[in-house]
Amino acid sequence: MLHKLLIALRILFVTAGALALLFVLSFPDSIIPPHPMYEYMEGITAKDVKPWIWLAPLLLMEFFDVLGPRRNLVWFVSLFIVLLAGLIAWPVIESTYPELLYPTFAYEDGKLSAGLGWLAVITFGSILFRGVLLSFLCRGPERSDDSELNSVDSTVLDPATARTVREIAAAPVRVKPRFLFGEADHGLIARFGVFMRRLVFRSRVRTGLFFAAGVLLLGWFCFYPRPDAQQALERDLRRLQEHVLLPGGSMRATTSAVHAAYRVMKYVSDHESFAGFTRQQAEKWLRLDKMTSPSYLAVLRDETDRPLASVDDAFESRTRFLTVTDGIRTAVLFIRTNEKGDVINISEVQDAGWNAVADDLRRRFGNDIDTRILSR
Repeated sequence: MLHKLLIALRILFVTAGALALLFVLSFPDSIIPPHPMYEYMEGITAKDVKPWIWLAPLLLMEFFDVLGPRRNLVWFVSLFIVLLAGLIAWPVIESTYPELLYPTFAYEDGKLSAGLGWLAVITFGSILFRGVLLSFLCRGPERSDDSELNSVDSTVLDPATARTVREIAAAPVRVKPRFLFGEADHGLIARFGVFMRRLVFRSRVRTGLFFAAGVLLLGWFCFYPRPDAQQALERDLRRLQEHVLLPGGSMRATTSAVHAAYRVMKYVSDHESFAGFTRQQAEKWLRLDKMTSPSYLAVLRDETDRPLASVDDAFESRTRFLTVTDGIRTAVLFIRTNEKGDVINISEVQDAGWNAVADDLRRRFGNDIDTRILSR
């Protein structure tokens, strides 16, 4: 009982390490965010360590795995638990919080889709390394039955009684076989037949259960109801209003609300959904007229100048129409109106705060263009 309990505890710890490994593989930017200052620092920096941080949870898993017997059992059960949990959660996350599964921007980390892919690669590599290579290189001694056929009397190995090849050929030692004849025990034969049929039945049931579980998992993954484009847009329109109240009384959006807001703004910008709209019509399209918190609506509709790390608006003639931020990440919807300022002509989306390196590059690129325009 204690032996099984210790194996269960090791499986628990290795599974926790596998979850940490999945997080590191999926969200490395959350652990070591990219920053332009790393380019100007000498010596080994966090940027140099970042590609190898996944080794820490992997070594932790190995540490708990080698603490006792049944190492392959503990290792593969833990990895398959995390992989199966990820596959089961995949369609649910994809339908509700897709920003956890797929990157919103090309410069983001790979998210859970990439993390689960790398974890599957590690699992397959473990099968090859542990199940094939190590079993071939570290093959244990062959077991032999302690029977009369496999035992040798010590007198045979005594050099004093050694014989030459000619003496052995002249008087070879032959084992006289013994046969047991008599009536067959039909009861024993029947019991043996029942035992074998039970083994076959259990094997078939076990195979059937594994096959049924695989079919159910595949059906869950493929046929779980995902929202279509319109349903996803409605989901994001509801979510962009999510916010939290900070201790000082200020309000900010949740991180998932910022992602949802950016997807909505990107849709508006790509489809020119506000072309010809008044401001009131645009607010109604965004469901802002149904918000239950006038204070947070004022935060979203604040049009005062706000500096963004990704762009310098000093030479821009556009109006900040909707701003959603969680204090770090920001999504802004800008509009350009007609001369009277009552009709929207163009909608533009701007992001900042997801990646400091990308923000710095875009800001410098925009400043270079503005400088060239002004120098003409």
